[in-house]
Amino acid sequence: MKIASVLPLKGELQEKLAKMTGAKVVTEASVAELAQAEIILGWDEKVSEVLSGENKIKWLQAWSAGVDNFPLAELAQKEIYLTTASGANAPGIAQQVLGYLLNFARKLHVSYDLQRAHQWEIPAGIMELTERKLLIVGTGSIGQSLAQLAQAFGMKVYGVNTYGHHVMNFNDCYAITELETVLPEADFVVNALPLTPHTKHTFSKHQFSAMSDKAYYISVGRGQTTDTSALETALKEGMIAGAALDVFEEEPLSKDSTLWDLPNILITAHTAGQTNFYAERIIDSFLLNFQYYQQGLAPAKNLVNYDLGY
Repeated sequence: MKIASVLPLKGELQEKLAKMTGAKVVTEASVAELAQAEIILGWDEKVSEVLSGENKIKWLQAWSAGVDNFPLAELAQKEIYLTTASGANAPGIAQQVLGYLLNFARKLHVSYDLQRAHQWEIPAGIMELTERKLLIVGTGSIGQSLAQLAQAFGMKVYGVNTYGHHVMNFNDCYAITELETVLPEADFVVNALPLTPHTKHTFSKHQFSAMSDKAYYISVGRGQTTDTSALETALKEGMIAGAALDVFEEEPLSKDSTLWDLPNILITAHTAGQTNFYAERIIDSFLLNFQYYQQGLAPAKNLVNYDLGY
């Protein structure tokens, strides 16, 4: 068996793969090497090219949590397994979101501005996260990691997912159809949704109108799940207190975007997913799935449901 990666892998990870799978592992593979591989790690134009011709591919391991840029219909038709990197950067994203929450609660951004102005002043409205209501829209790996951290700060954590099924570390969960009903009660709303045909612009004018004018909106899922124009209006008109955005409909965010200059927004350049554990966690997840694959079974973790799109 041959496993090919389109990405460079550290020597120890390549050795671990070879040892644990018994396969020949090729990194930074050529088109010819990819065509002969049963399993491919990562995705780029070369993999797309190989898919259109004769190949031996049975399984693709994405290097990203989102797969909206993959040819899902083609992969489904060819019965190729696709597993995602979901969870590999969840702890890092959760920690960054917690940073946003602490920033807004403790007014750290205001203190920073005062520091730059050499002003000794206590910002108004400093509060604790204790007993604040956190609504996480998307209760997957990111949402679950965040919920665990938020519980440690004494927050009341609620989730929104497709059907409202209960998830560990959440006080309660609601169906996506109930979103506008639960939004008014939240102090912080975190969007951790994947991008599918059903989630595009989940947060638009009606949702921001439903939020409390003292609430903060945080987006770390996929940029296109937020209607940028509607969010900008909500921020300018005081419909919500502020926002922290790590993902955008168009990236990089244009230098001409008026979002940069809004006083009640914190912008990060899609940094939440950056972590020094990323590749290691993907390989560990892959090796867990490989045990099932060796038995002729489908991967058990992070397997994409082609009907749902994630």
